Amino acid sequence: MVSLLTVMALGHEVVCVIPVDEPVQSVAKDLGLNLQKPKNINDEEFVGYLRTLKADLFVCCHGRQIIKDKLLVTVRAINMHPCLYKYKGAEPIRRLLEDKNKKASVAVHWMTEKVDEGNVIVENFQNVESGTIVGVYNELYHLYSSSLIEALEKIKE
Repeated sequence: MVSLLTVMALGHEVVCVIPVDEPVQSVAKDLGLNLQKPKNINDEEFVGYLRTLKADLFVCCHGRQIIKDKLLVTVRAINMHPCLYKYKGAEPIRRLLEDKNKKASVAVHWMTEKVDEGNVIVENFQNVESGTIVGVYNELYHLYSSSLIEALEKIKE
C-alpha cells in the first residue's frame, strides 16, 4: 500500500492496480482506481488488456506471480524487494530473521523473467531491531517509499 500511495503522492497517474492483499484492494477501491484481479497475470487476454492501458511503467511490490516475458515486453517493469542483496525470492524477511541478520534493505530493480535477477536501480539499507516479520516490515516501510522515489527519479533521468 505504501508504494501505491507513494506513486500517487508523486502525481503519477495509476491506470491499474492488481492488489496482492485486502488492504491494497480496499485503498484502491476507495480511491476509485481501476482494480483488476486476474488469476494469471500472464494470461494472453489480460496482457492484451494491459497493452490497451498504454502504461509507462509497471510497479510491483510483493507480487505473488512470476511475470513472464510476454508481459515484460509490453511495459517496463520494476519490482520492490526487501533484502535483495542477500535474500532473493520468497520470504526474505523470514530468512533474514532466521540468520539473525540485522542488516535489512529495500531494493528496486528492473524485472526480468528470472525472479529477482534484474539490474538493481537502488537499494537502501537500515539496521533493524525487531525479531518478528511484521516488526521488520514496520521498520522498513519508510524505505519502501524513499527507495521508490529515488528509483523513479533515476528512471526519469
